Amino acid sequence: MPIKITYIITSLGIGGAENMLYKLLKYTDRKEFVPSVICLTSEADLLASIQSLGIEVFVLPFQSRWYNLPFITFECHRVLYKLRPDIVHTWLYHANLLGGIATYFLPHRPIIVWNIRNTLSGVTSWSQRAFFLLIKITSRFIPDYIVSCSQKGAEEHHKAGFLQKIKVIHNGFVDNNPIVLENRSVMRIGMIARFTPEKDHYTFLKAAYLFLQKNTNCRFVLVGKGCNSENPQLQKWLVQLELSEYVELHEAQISLDKLLNTLDIFTLSSYSEGFPNVIGEAMMKGIPCVCTNAGDAQILVEKSELIVPIQNPKALAEAWLSVLSMPLEKRVELGLDLRQRVLEHFHISKIAQQYDEWHWSLLYP
Repeated sequence: MPIKITYIITSLGIGGAENMLYKLLKYTDRKEFVPSVICLTSEADLLASIQSLGIEVFVLPFQSRWYNLPFITFECHRVLYKLRPDIVHTWLYHANLLGGIATYFLPHRPIIVWNIRNTLSGVTSWSQRAFFLLIKITSRFIPDYIVSCSQKGAEEHHKAGFLQKIKVIHNGFVDNNPIVLENRSVMRIGMIARFTPEKDHYTFLKAAYLFLQKNTNCRFVLVGKGCNSENPQLQKWLVQLELSEYVELHEAQISLDKLLNTLDIFTLSSYSEGFPNVIGEAMMKGIPCVCTNAGDAQILVEKSELIVPIQNPKALAEAWLSVLSMPLEKRVELGLDLRQRVLEHFHISKIAQQYDEWHWSLLYP
């Protein structure tokens, strides 16, 4: 008899965790599992995509406001009572807490799995720290099992006081046709990241400034929410570093695939990451990648010469220069090596199989 598993997630907006859940649902073994999804808020961009897989999705009609939390929890409990799943698998902190509470008080309690999608270096404000304290306390009695998408995240949560062992299952990527690298008179280095402190856009821009002192035949591309001409902090940095004519800004609406096809290097300058999905997507396209040593970047990329210390613009600029100084055939080889690593270790079919086997073992150890 198939195992009924309900996934609970804070929202179904466009994001790394949300996209990974969609891919997992698409590649899970539907002969062995009957999945359903509860989205705790009304943000549901991926609703139609998940429903097209023939999966039942319940979108709760609430906004992400603190005063809605009791209503969200109660409504989630009501839906779970009707579904009667064997396993409830929650994704992201708010879903872990609210979905965990809603499940904990069911008369026939399913197995509760928490999925952690972040490291702790981004937990900085007093409100984030207070909420994390609540998560840490409830982690001791609500979830039966905890899984993390990154080794770094698992280690940090354990050190911070999570008592039980945290299983690590990395994110997975869909096969994609590699791009054709070519010698261009003007090279392009790009990053896809929403404008938040942990993505450290200043390090990217400072590295671009240092790079241009040695090579002006390059343009830089920033794509993500907040990466636009209306961002006063971003505009201030561009003026200070004299980069306005060298940097393209795009909001998140631009196609990821379309952007990647125009790049010679993909990069990430974060000081905090879990498992950096966007690097895996670029690797799958065969694009040389350079990124900071945040989260599990080292595990994903593996090649130490492509990993630089966090908040070190000089090291980032030197790594870009090193890659772009390679002959074309060497850059092509580098990109294809990165693509092969993703295919062998992080293809979504392999990751989905890991989840399926683990979920099965929870009920039938």
